[in-house]
Amino acid sequence: MFFKDSTDKNEGNDLIKVAALLIHAAKIDQIFSSQEEQLIKQALLKFGATKQNVDEILKNGKEVENNSNQILDFTKEVKNMREDDKIKI
Repeated sequence: MFFKDSTDKNEGNDLIKVAALLIHAAKIDQIFSSQEEQLIKQALLKFGATKQNVDEILKNGKEVENNSNQILDFTKEVKNMREDDKIKI
């Protein structure tokens, strides 16, 4: 699992920020396809999301990404993660 404790509230927030970063990267070419969305869902599942909450995490990630004018907030979170977790992202 990507994050320590699946009951930890911070995990959900971290996953939302990771989702926002991945969504932002997918939108670089001005196109966010359903195939890219599926790849992000698969990544989130590998990072510790469950099938029950992955859609909610993705929805929240889209909202965070849409409301952000820069990716600094997302990259700052990733920089604070363990090295092997950064590589996975």
